[in-house]
Amino acid sequence: MENLKNKKAIITGGGRGLGKATALAFAKEGIDIAITGRNEAVVKATVAELKALGVTAIYAVFDVGVYTEVKKAIKEIITELGTIDILVNNAGIASVGSFNEMPVEEWTQMIQTNVMGMYYVTKEKYCLI
Repeated sequence: MENLKNKKAIITGGGRGLGKATALAFAKEGIDIAITGRNEAVVKATVAELKALGVTAIYAVFDVGVYTEVKKAIKEIITELGTIDILVNNAGIASVGSFNEMPVEEWTQMIQTNVMGMYYVTKEKYCLI
């Protein structure tokens, strides 16, 4: 297995759930991490946990479904952290209820976040290397 120590990663939606679990696992392997999310208090608390594991950890607060926010934030992350070796597109949202009863606006927001958000973050990460 490749040594991951000193690699650098971005994890979208890294403040809680699977994103946080991934960030903690990466930190234990010595990977420096940038996590993103929409709730500053949540991502800030997770960054404190990551730093306690001895890695460099930073955060950015933005909505992956908004391209202008993604462009700005990913550029800032790469400027601060350096070359990114690993990208985990984890951010996502869901809605409960039947497809037929779901308002169009909810469906649109899910597509914007879950599909376009992944595209935006990946595009910007690779445009800046």
